[in-house]
Amino acid sequence: MNLVQLIERSINQRKLSSILTVANVALGMMLVCAILVGRREVDEKYRSQSRGFELVVGPTGSTLQLVLNAIYHVDQSQGLLPYAVLEQLREQPEYVRLAVPYALGDSYRGYRVVATDEDLFSKHFPLPAGEGREKLASGRPFVCDPAALKDALDDLRAGRVGTHEEAGEEGEDHDHDHDHDHDHDHGGARAEAVLGATVAARLGLELGDHIEPSHNVEGAIAHAGHHAWEVVGILRETGTPIDRVVFINLDSFYRIPEHAGGLIPGSNEPGLSSVLLFGRGAFAKLRLYGALRNRSDLQVADVATEIHKLLDLVGGLREFFLVMAWLVVVTGVMSIMVAIYNTMNERRREIAIMRALGARRRRILCVIVGEAVALGGTGALVGTLLGHGLLWLARSRVESFAGLRLDPGRLLPEEILAAGAVILVSALAGLVPAMKAYRTDVARNLAPLS
Repeated sequence: MNLVQLIERSINQRKLSSILTVANVALGMMLVCAILVGRREVDEKYRSQSRGFELVVGPTGSTLQLVLNAIYHVDQSQGLLPYAVLEQLREQPEYVRLAVPYALGDSYRGYRVVATDEDLFSKHFPLPAGEGREKLASGRPFVCDPAALKDALDDLRAGRVGTHEEAGEEGEDHDHDHDHDHDHDHGGARAEAVLGATVAARLGLELGDHIEPSHNVEGAIAHAGHHAWEVVGILRETGTPIDRVVFINLDSFYRIPEHAGGLIPGSNEPGLSSVLLFGRGAFAKLRLYGALRNRSDLQVADVATEIHKLLDLVGGLREFFLVMAWLVVVTGVMSIMVAIYNTMNERRREIAIMRALGARRRRILCVIVGEAVALGGTGALVGTLLGHGLLWLARSRVESFAGLRLDPGRLLPEEILAAGAVILVSALAGLVPAMKAYRTDVARNLAPLS
């Protein structure tokens, strides 16, 4: 009988004990792999998805929350930023390359609706890469008419929002005729939408379809009147939170009566949720950041700095959980030593017979250590598979909560090293009972049982 057969026979003789021992090791290894892969994925995804974004300007509050809301499209908007801030920024072309407004407040079947203008399709806006139609998988960019936007802002300031809608509500029984460009006219503003790739795929939406968002991102409430947007474009897939966003033109957004409350408290100034700001080089960015930080009516966040702070904030907690997971692994490996050691008394006669039949001490030692390695290696393998299975089960939850798309099929070098460490430590743990077997007295253990 060769060495592998001896190890297999030894494990099969103590099947229940072996299964429990492997389960102990696998549980710890599952946690280690899930944490290692999750940590790497979170770090890389958060950094890569924010790459290209520079500054976010918004209402006073938490700078981290501002970045999460504007870049990752999670959490609630902190309030309103005066629309005049956008106009002021655009009056500094020597420093400002691009200023993209975001106005939040609506959702469509669980997906966030963001109102913005055509600067979303500028080549300087990082996601998706390209310019104009290059950013789209199909269709075209929406049209945000400056004249219609100005009229909408003037009406909002004068309290006239809703008058156009009321005039048109008599004809609400139309059947969404797709043959006319202005069927869903919002007071002169064409209501058009461009969808993220995930939104289009999961909701089965195509060019020419019409969507009717609801008021509020959470606890959606239907708008009082009929307000539908025509899908004119679908963005290329980016693997970022933008894939889960519905973008509409800003002029149509301000025509919704429920958005008439979107005025800065105590003024008649329309509000924005945030402005994504891109400077003309590093010096211009620093100049803008310094100037905006001194203003009391708003706050500015450096995207790279905030993401670094976020990862530092959660880094300590992740290291703590990783240490706890490794302790579970060590406990599992120690259980291998205990389980094998506790069988040595009942295996003394078996070992003595093997010795009498010509088996050398070294072979006996290799059988015991090999058994420990087999149990540890099996636990490491099963734990690795379970860890990736855990990530696969959690990926949809993580994507909806944090906007991150995990890759459960990714095997990291750290996992291979971790599995190797488990096997090595298992071998060391097996040396303790192996040395006891090595010193087994053949004559004494072959004596007839009394």
